[in-house]
Amino acid sequence: MARPGELTWEPLVTAAVLWALGGTWYLLSEAVAASAFPGYSYARDYISDLGAVRENPLDERSVDSPLAEVMNLGFLHQGLFFLLGAVFAVRALPAGKARAAFLALAVVHAVGNVLVATFHSGQQAAADGTAALHPVGAVMAILGGNLATVAAALLLRHHAAARFVRIAGFALGGIGITSLLALGLNTAFGTTLLFENGTWERGSVYAITTWQLVAATAVFTAKCSRRGSGVRHSM
Repeated sequence: MARPGELTWEPLVTAAVLWALGGTWYLLSEAVAASAFPGYSYARDYISDLGAVRENPLDERSVDSPLAEVMNLGFLHQGLFFLLGAVFAVRALPAGKARAAFLALAVVHAVGNVLVATFHSGQQAAADGTAALHPVGAVMAILGGNLATVAAALLLRHHAAARFVRIAGFALGGIGITSLLALGLNTAFGTTLLFENGTWERGSVYAITTWQLVAATAVFTAKCSRRGSGVRHSM
């Protein structure tokens, strides 16, 4: 068990690899799926449109993403890798409420991504009662992920050299939650508050993936610096 001010490197490096893979995989999945979707706009259209398929071929109103499977696999792997990374990361840190909160929020994020990947937007699922599972999953994935970054920042409050990651956690979590609120206002009132829905949604989602990449880079950089100095010290 790590003592206050100390970090155990092996699980942290594993967490960094998982977060880097999850974030990169997600962004690549989105780019590939969007490239095959005629007229798709990152600024205007929802991310979930990339994972939606038309149930009725004659229904012109439904969204039909040519590479929906690619996007849905991206959702699944993002949630899984984020959660696995959190499991390894908390092993490197002292027990406490912030550690438990971070892990619980990572679970919420992962479950939300599974729901988003499984129950697609635009599905006519009212008959079996699953129509609400996609938006519920989206809120869980976005809110859980952004709150997890804030919890991670609180978790690192005793580690002076993790100051940049701590600041990034608070800043990105704030950006992500603010973007989610703006998206909710746009949707509720049918208006465009500064940006279109696609932009606000990406602000809320990219805040999470950006934190993953920032945290992974910080761990890799600190590990390489520690190895290069040949000195055993706390992060």
